Amino acid sequence: MADLPRAADVVVIGGGVHGASVAYHLALRGARRVVLVERKFLASGPTGRSSALVRRFYAMDFLTRTANASATMFQHWAERIGGGDPGFRQVGILWLVGPDRADNLGANVGRARALGANVVVQTPAEAQALVPAMAVDDVALAAYEAESGYADAAMTTNAFATRAGELGATVVQYTPVEALLTAGDRVTGVRTATGEIHAPAVVVCAGLWAGRLLAPLGIDAPVAPTRHQMCFFRRPPDLGPHPAILDRPHFTYMRPETGNLTIHGFFAYEEVVDPDHYNEGADPGEVVRNAELIAQRFPAMEHGLSMGGYSGVYDNTPDHEPVLGPVPERPGLFVNFGWSGHGFKHAPAVGDVLAQVVLEGHAPGWDLAPFRWSRFRDGAPLPRATAADPPLTH
Repeated sequence: MADLPRAADVVVIGGGVHGASVAYHLALRGARRVVLVERKFLASGPTGRSSALVRRFYAMDFLTRTANASATMFQHWAERIGGGDPGFRQVGILWLVGPDRADNLGANVGRARALGANVVVQTPAEAQALVPAMAVDDVALAAYEAESGYADAAMTTNAFATRAGELGATVVQYTPVEALLTAGDRVTGVRTATGEIHAPAVVVCAGLWAGRLLAPLGIDAPVAPTRHQMCFFRRPPDLGPHPAILDRPHFTYMRPETGNLTIHGFFAYEEVVDPDHYNEGADPGEVVRNAELIAQRFPAMEHGLSMGGYSGVYDNTPDHEPVLGPVPERPGLFVNFGWSGHGFKHAPAVGDVLAQVVLEGHAPGWDLAPFRWSRFRDGAPLPRATAADPPLTH
């Protein structure tokens, strides 16, 4: 484990995928003394329990652009980034919607294609031809991303951190940050459990724990630690691999996993927990509920086998979108948290955007103002391309 430096040019708090990406891009762009500080080990928080979907489009242009750019990085990881294998598997992603969401999906796909995302609309018959074992009686429209899939969240994070270290950054693990240091309004570094690091710039990528660091500075960006559950099912021998599926009629999603397994869960949960002490398994009733729904979509799963499950915690904001960018009220402070369960896939591109903002004061072509922390104080929710379509995680 690296020793704790006493001075830095930039301190990044949080060794999840976003913190590791920011540290890598800072170092890549020439920041000389970058220190990444993690309270436990890399990807030990929500990142390590992410389903790690890699998909390309959203209802908001900003998120489509970051997701699409990040997915392309995953496709070309070895030559673009390096540092190790991120575990990307290009299995494709299939969206399914009922009649109530068909118009929204069609409009979002059209806009995503205009922004360069490789996604196409499919009829229910075309979707079933792609996945013959799938029932589509309740599906009105589908969208398919052939180049998308999933990655390994821990491997991705470690690859970023490895590259950051190769470029001169220092990665410090098992060192909780206890407070942000200030001089007047300006943030001047951090106090950790083993000493202080003085720096003119601090990037808070602390996820569930960001609020504890920011509240003493008068920054109230609400985050609800929300427990989400994922269930494993072993597919029967006659049901082969399938793409990742975002199932709007059932409000569920699934993706294949090694060992002939499928991971299945719901888009959203409401159970708020203590992120330091919560049930990390899956509730028995939740396993049954997931089993019933996966068998409705894949009738062959009636002969599948439940393999239990696990839980993680999302850093949910009121509008389910991140808090991202500089904090004007506190010069030297930058934030990147509150991704509400859909942050993994954006991390490669967002890390680069934020690194530019830290080092240059802006990122050409990117407007972070809608993601300001003060939107919650000011009562200004994020604008949406399709307001009737609520945000979906994953």
